[in-house]
Amino acid sequence: MFNLDSYDFSVNPTFFDYEFESVGPKGVIRKVARFSLIRHSLYNFGFGDLDPLTGEISDTVVSNNNDGDKVLGTVAQIIYYFTGVYQGSAVFIQGSSTARTRRYQMGIAKYWEIIGSVFEIVGLTNGKWDVFKYGVNYEAFIGRRKASFFMSISG
Repeated sequence: MFNLDSYDFSVNPTFFDYEFESVGPKGVIRKVARFSLIRHSLYNFGFGDLDPLTGEISDTVVSNNNDGDKVLGTVAQIIYYFTGVYQGSAVFIQGSSTARTRRYQMGIAKYWEIIGSVFEIVGLTNGKWDVFKYGVNYEAFIGRRKASFFMSISG
């Protein structure tokens, strides 16, 4: 849906786990995105590198594979895909560090014209949730597809 540079990804039958490969100067790095139910219709979004030795996802490794925008574009495509399968669901996103959360925020801001046309995004700051705004540093985000978007594609 989004016209962003992104990698192809695979998805498991439950639509909770997604994999793709980052390709750059550091080689091919397997990335995994995972959705976990927090409570009814609210899912946590986890993302990181797949450790080839343990099979675990590391959300603290810094890959620096010179494809950050393409990786974020892929993340956006995955979230879009997931919310199409689980219509009406919301996705909670918080980086494993302040810097990672800030990187997500910069990606949302950079592509706001596209993202904001499809998703309602709220951000957490000082213990309060508010509609996403430029220039505010958030601690976490929740996004949900706009209801009017579903009506426009189903009708």
